Amino acid sequence: MNVALEAGAATYVAMAVTLSVWIGIFVYLWRIDAQARALKREMEREQPREQPAPTRATVTRVSEAEPAKK
Repeated sequence: MNVALEAGAATYVAMAVTLSVWIGIFVYLWRIDAQARALKREMEREQPREQPAPTRATVTRVSEAEPAKK
């Protein structure tokens, strides 16, 4: 008698395997996120962020009376 091959037990085995995979993915992503945050903090500590010069946008208006330049 193989208990793992019974219909009811096979469902629980499949659910346990699926849950284990999802937990593994979650832990993997959590560790990568923690490493990325640590790397970001280290980079910010080494290079203070400089404020870029503000850019100014200019708007030009072309009237309909002017001929199109070719």
